[in-house]
Amino acid sequence: MGEAVSNSLPLNIVTLLIPILFYFLGLSSNLEQIKILFSEKISLLCGLGIQLILLPLIGLLVSEIFSNSLFGVAAVIVLIVPGGHVSGLLSHIKGGNVPLSVFLTSFASVISPFTIIFWLTIITSRSSEFNIDQVASLVQLLVFVLAPFVLGMIFKKNFPKFTNLIFNPLDKFLKLLIVVVSIWTPIDLASYILDNIQQGVLISTTSLIMIFVISRVLINLSKIDLPNAKTLQIEALCQNFPIVLGISLALELPEVAIYGVIYYLTSMVFAVSYSFSKKY
Repeated sequence: MGEAVSNSLPLNIVTLLIPILFYFLGLSSNLEQIKILFSEKISLLCGLGIQLILLPLIGLLVSEIFSNSLFGVAAVIVLIVPGGHVSGLLSHIKGGNVPLSVFLTSFASVISPFTIIFWLTIITSRSSEFNIDQVASLVQLLVFVLAPFVLGMIFKKNFPKFTNLIFNPLDKFLKLLIVVVSIWTPIDLASYILDNIQQGVLISTTSLIMIFVISRVLINLSKIDLPNAKTLQIEALCQNFPIVLGISLALELPEVAIYGVIYYLTSMVFAVSYSFSKKY
């Protein structure tokens, strides 16, 4: 499995293109909309709390429940990455607050070098399966995630003509890339996914049910207005698939990539079904 994952062409392609994904996210950031969103402090705090604290804690709980599984560690690693970009589209379909979705994804992505290292340190302290070099991993995440994002924001502000020229082509390219990788990766690793599909679906479904129920309770208790509530619910169900694959290769944990694919496909069933449902 390890050799197949490390040599997987779609995984290596998406890992190399992670900086471009975050550069585009920086180009997409709208500072004026962000200023407006800060008036909705409860929604922001609840959304960040769900993404940065609740999901990793659920991951730790699920990893304890399935500690004897091949995917015991993978179950929590998948939930420590920032939210996925597809959440913005699903929020639009559901009638949610798209700027809020974009901001939560952007902010969680910007600080992800620090949050991922924090949670990885906790995971390694509880597991002997792998170790990480915190400094080297942090530097790698800063270079691959934070630096491209900041560069995108700088280019948007200082080179608007260049930004307008490349924005739409880059947008289409990245959307196509995500679609291709989402289809190509399961095909490329089909034998390993099929061998582990039962336990992968069981663990990912357990995680998603817990995420949906607990996040919904928190959202309802926070008395957030309906459009924002819909957005936060979708954000809770979407993780950043490319970063999961990148972590798998960086930490040399092939099972994270296999589980990441299974979780991504399972979560899309949950998130898409919810976004098209007529109920809250």
